[in-house]
Amino acid sequence: METNNMTDIKVFRYDPEKDEKPRYATYKVPLEGTVLDALRYIYEEHDASLSFRFGCSGPTFERCGACAVKVNGEPALGCKKMLKEQMTVEPHHKFVILKDLAVDFDRENVRTGEWGAPSTEIVVDPEKCTACRDCVLICPVKVLEVKKVDGKGRAVATDPGSCCGQTCAQCATFCPNGAIRLQIRGETR
Repeated sequence: METNNMTDIKVFRYDPEKDEKPRYATYKVPLEGTVLDALRYIYEEHDASLSFRFGCSGPTFERCGACAVKVNGEPALGCKKMLKEQMTVEPHHKFVILKDLAVDFDRENVRTGEWGAPSTEIVVDPEKCTACRDCVLICPVKVLEVKKVDGKGRAVATDPGSCCGQTCAQCATFCPNGAIRLQIRGETR
């Protein structure tokens, strides 16, 4: 599947059982589709040892999130993030690395300071939130919790720096009350 319109993509590589330290490998991929498409291309055409997760393949809003990664330093879902020139793909910072981009969603990394300023703001309307926990259960990277705020249960973003933002938006999409919206930091709506 070689095309004339190719780009380089830099991919984090690390096998904790074999490697002393992480490294990056650069691959030529077609400049089309999503980051997940590029990872599949790398796996099929360049290096079948590359490990990464995926589930839904991205055509619809599936309740998945298995492909959560960092693209150019920002958390994103690989199946929704469109490929651009000169991207760097790394494992999602919140979870323990199994191998390469595959992480263990049941084991969180020990946090040492902030993970950077989130580009997405999670806005919860306290009048609409019923603390049903749907957003907590659906978030693939465990960004939300239900806490008591002003004597009432409400969804609260406890780890906004890990949010996959507009590439995911599962919390907002599946909130039965429309209480959650995502906006790019600095924009007002």
